[in-house]
Amino acid sequence: AHFLDKKDKKSVEKAVKRLEPRHWKNHKSAEKKGWIEIDSDGEEKTRVVDGACIFHNPPGFEGGTGCAFHIAAEEAGERHMDWKPDVCWQVPVRLEEHIEDDGHVVSTLREWKRRDWGSGGDDFAWWCTESADAFVGENAAYVYFRNELTEIMGTEAYDIMVKYLERPRAVALPHPALKRKG
Repeated sequence: AHFLDKKDKKSVEKAVKRLEPRHWKNHKSAEKKGWIEIDSDGEEKTRVVDGACIFHNPPGFEGGTGCAFHIAAEEAGERHMDWKPDVCWQVPVRLEEHIEDDGHVVSTLREWKRRDWGSGGDDFAWWCTESADAFVGENAAYVYFRNELTEIMGTEAYDIMVKYLERPRAVALPHPALKRKG
């Protein structure tokens, strides 16, 4: 994962110090070689170990499968997004903003798609939001991602969205031809 800015990197550095070996399979590797590497563009990012982010715990790791930050944050009773690099907690939510000719800003909230990452998106073995199984949880995505959405769009906009999504819906009347059949 890349860092959005210095503040993002500092936040992750603080979270790394809080990780314990029981949360993180690659803890020893990070102690020896660090957890940051420089990409081909000279940008800092989290190190890759065995083809995955250094903070990814593989299936079978006794501390839990998945992101070490996520696991540790849950154990601490905190939001995982306060531990992770910004780019990690923002996926799969994408906010796009376009300025109209009259100066109004139009914001669109949607999921990230592989194509959004350019040709490199095809290489993301971990990408899951295009799978039919991605959004089948107990709660609707806007409820599940409440913290992330509130952080991205603000509480006021989130509350407006919730009111819109939870408004009473009209029941479609059957076509008159169908009524005559019955």
